[in-house]
Amino acid sequence: MDGKILFKAENISKSYPGTQALKDVSMEIREGQVIGLIGENGAGKSTLLKIIMGVEAQSSGTMWIREKRYAPRNPREANEMGVGMVFQEQSLIANLTVGQNIFFGKEKNYKKLGLIDWKSMYKDAEKVLDVIDLKIKPDKKVSELNFAARQMVEIAKVLNSVRSSAQDKSVILLDEPTSVLNDEEIKQLFKQVEELRKEGNAIIFVSHRLDEVIEISDQIYIFKDGKNVGVVEKDQAEESLLYEKMVGRMSTGEYYKVQRQAVPGDRAVLEARDMGLKGAFKNISFKLHEGEVLGVCGVVGSGKEDLCAVISGDEKATSGELFINGKKADFSNPCDALKTGIISIPKERREEGMVGILNICENISLSNLDNVKKFGFISKQKQVEQGKKWIDKLNIKCPGHKELLCQLSGGNAQKVVFARVLASNSKVLILNHPTRGVDVGAKEEIYSLIRDITESGFSVILLGDTLDECIGLSNRVLVMKDGLLTKEFDAAVGGKPEQVDIIKYMM
Repeated sequence: MDGKILFKAENISKSYPGTQALKDVSMEIREGQVIGLIGENGAGKSTLLKIIMGVEAQSSGTMWIREKRYAPRNPREANEMGVGMVFQEQSLIANLTVGQNIFFGKEKNYKKLGLIDWKSMYKDAEKVLDVIDLKIKPDKKVSELNFAARQMVEIAKVLNSVRSSAQDKSVILLDEPTSVLNDEEIKQLFKQVEELRKEGNAIIFVSHRLDEVIEISDQIYIFKDGKNVGVVEKDQAEESLLYEKMVGRMSTGEYYKVQRQAVPGDRAVLEARDMGLKGAFKNISFKLHEGEVLGVCGVVGSGKEDLCAVISGDEKATSGELFINGKKADFSNPCDALKTGIISIPKERREEGMVGILNICENISLSNLDNVKKFGFISKQKQVEQGKKWIDKLNIKCPGHKELLCQLSGGNAQKVVFARVLASNSKVLILNHPTRGVDVGAKEEIYSLIRDITESGFSVILLGDTLDECIGLSNRVLVMKDGLLTKEFDAAVGGKPEQVDIIKYMM
């Protein structure tokens, strides 16, 4: 392969108390090369990137960059040597502006007579945002942006950082950068990756979406249980092969468990009548039946997210009515919804669905404290028993049930949130992108769980991560556009709609 070796790692290992996160991992990346990095949650992908970035130190092993020993003690040292990273958890400071985040740590470049020239900083920040065609005002606070917009700002910040590095060629680490982006934003990101490649930079791209990894990568490294179990060239990469190497078994071929799709009962457990939220959606009417998976599709801004926010109690409807088991319901907050048997897995789980400083068992019990009480007080024994059950059921990879949530990989932390929702015994589950950031093996497990709960009479409102997922899992599909319900499709076994049919009513 053409191009000099830009970065090399040899026999990198990392141990934590009770677990071996990486074991003798070696890798080399050449100038102008994109390396795909895949593996199940907890396989060690993010750990390796954090070591390369200087966030954590390896227990053993050696790294080189441009044929010189490389051992950054922190991200700033990594940046100075031409290494930048877009973190899965995001690293922006919410109470600062977009421009302040982009040039964080570089404020001295804008000082005049001891004061910061904000006008000049924001002008430069606007140029950085223009490079990736991001129409956001640089003086806007990050806390006012949605998750996807924050991700794009993070990407712009890192690209600017490595491009302004004193080094000739840079190494860019992208840890799940597309997980919250729409199709147009992903295209824009891939365009930037291609530009970086042409400039001779090297990129490590981590994603659970195998089609994206195959599309963008020259080589694909496969991690399993902290080890590198294979390297596949682009021309040999097929999803089935990658899946088998990742999880150690062949894909079932029946990915969405369609043959297990339950036939819903006649009873409506939830009904919306002409419901609306000013500025978001209006005149929405539908029924959700017992044992049904009801998919809701639409582009960003269609109103689907807002509709689910109203049903889960995060927003209050400005018009229409909502009925639960035939009784009119009026929620002021998610606690009110939970009391009637409605609970949601939020899309932004790191911020809304989990408490990082609590352990796994404590997080799982958050929405069902009554289940773990004894004589009116929380029983640690019951908490642990419940937690262990869900750790086994969802195959949550962790050193033990006492592990803090902030110490888990992104995908395993998401599984804990899923366990919390299922343990609540709520009869209506709103699953807002339940498999986002979860590897293909874990996705199959979650799909199987969705079939389990609907077979038990639970009902699901699903905002799928992809159209294919929404179609494959749902009994019916509602399509929204510009805040209106534009079409309803039956999605019974043997009668699933095509993606192209649904897209006609979305765009």
